[in-house]
Amino acid sequence: MRLIRLPLLLSLILISCATAQAAESRNITLGLVSPNLSTQLPIVVAQQAGFFKDEALNVHSVTIASGGTLMVAILTSGHADLVVSGVAAIMRAIDRGASVTVVSGFQNKIDFALIGSKGVTRLEDLRGKTVGVTSAGSFSEFAVLEALKRRGFNRDKDYKLIAAGSTHLRIGALKGGKVDAIPLSSGERHTLEDEGYPVLLEVGKVVPEIPLAVLVAAKPFAAKEPDLVARFIRALAKSMQLIKGNRDKAIQLAVAAKLRGNPETQRRALDYFAQDLDVEIQRENIVALLAALGIKGEPERFFERSYLSRALAKP
Repeated sequence: MRLIRLPLLLSLILISCATAQAAESRNITLGLVSPNLSTQLPIVVAQQAGFFKDEALNVHSVTIASGGTLMVAILTSGHADLVVSGVAAIMRAIDRGASVTVVSGFQNKIDFALIGSKGVTRLEDLRGKTVGVTSAGSFSEFAVLEALKRRGFNRDKDYKLIAAGSTHLRIGALKGGKVDAIPLSSGERHTLEDEGYPVLLEVGKVVPEIPLAVLVAAKPFAAKEPDLVARFIRALAKSMQLIKGNRDKAIQLAVAAKLRGNPETQRRALDYFAQDLDVEIQRENIVALLAALGIKGEPERFFERSYLSRALAKP
């Protein structure tokens, strides 16, 4: 009987394991609701650092800069397996009967700033003026309405709110005098701040208990592929830990992936939101969100924690 030398045997074993791992790799289509750095970076870092690969996942992400309603549609139609979306539209969709569920957190605090025109330098100056948000029913509309309400401003009585479109269009409307204030994310605000436009309100500080974005799955998909969902969450958690623990490394990975924005702007933005990236989300956060939206129902109707618990369970 011919003996196989040890080095050759080890090589065969390694090749066999690699082949088996490749065979077990699964594809995931991920929908992202925003091109903002806070949405894109955790996914890019998970890709570049190999965390998805470690979980035998091939993740293909598609950004659809639209509201959560469209995110729900691509989930329920099967065009995406998971989506990262603003929470307001997702909760409303579930309340109307959509067969989707929140499976983990993503960004647990709103990082919007309300930026004023150069003639509106204080929040009180906003009375009688116009605020431009993305669109009716968008998360930016919800966040602005809720934050201003807590500061004593009532829509249509104290200020007017209109749909002004995408980031580029909102900035153009502000500079052109069509609106007097707009909400911008941490990755978008710096250019205007550097040009002398004032920050009227840090939305996340006014509504600290309400998350910005969550990870959502169609219920049939999650029920059929619970391990796949858990593996994705686990990779995402590792990515967020790297971002919070080594911001310079995270920016290096963003540059390597050619993520939109220059490194200096990305680093400044990261200082605003890095600490709020977390797959963990508490029942109390869902309760607070539902209360702000005026939706009745138990949190468990909107958030299925079992996938998160499975992902974070110690081996």
